[in-house]
Amino acid sequence: APDLSLSDACMLEGQVSRVWQFWCCYWRSCLLESCCGTTDGNGVAIQAHNSALSEDHVSSAAIRAKKNTIPYWVGANTVLRFEPTWGDTDTLATIIPRLSPANQSQLLAAVSSAHTAAKNLQKIRNCIAHTDSQSLAEIISFQTSYQSFPIKQAIDSLFWVHPKSHDYLFLEVIDELRDCAFAAIS
Repeated sequence: APDLSLSDACMLEGQVSRVWQFWCCYWRSCLLESCCGTTDGNGVAIQAHNSALSEDHVSSAAIRAKKNTIPYWVGANTVLRFEPTWGDTDTLATIIPRLSPANQSQLLAAVSSAHTAAKNLQKIRNCIAHTDSQSLAEIISFQTSYQSFPIKQAIDSLFWVHPKSHDYLFLEVIDELRDCAFAAIS
């Protein structure tokens, strides 16, 4: 296990949190813009959903879609903390088809490609934020997917090595999330 100083551990915890926040912000923006109409990375127009009146309206629809409260496209949300966890790939796989943006197939394929990496990052981030034995057990449950060593804290798992790329888990996750993000808009 790495012998991290307190300042190194804090810095890594902050980086994990920032990567997770960026991932969530990316998917929020991607889905809201897809529903409201946008242009993809190749300059192709993505038509707006007929029912998407504004970002607040799409936000409300996403909340309702996650809960499967039909109809989805009613009202507007002005309280951001009520929104779904945008980076959660299970949540995205549920709400994307229910909101039905014009590019939903592309978005779903992209989300699917990063499912494992995003879930591992989410579990590590949650364990860092909510230190408890159950959260740590969730991280240990995917330990066999990496060249690993026993850990006592979540941050140590960032140094497990991916067997194919030979990168640290954290770097491999960042690469997979980046590839997914490009796939979603290409």
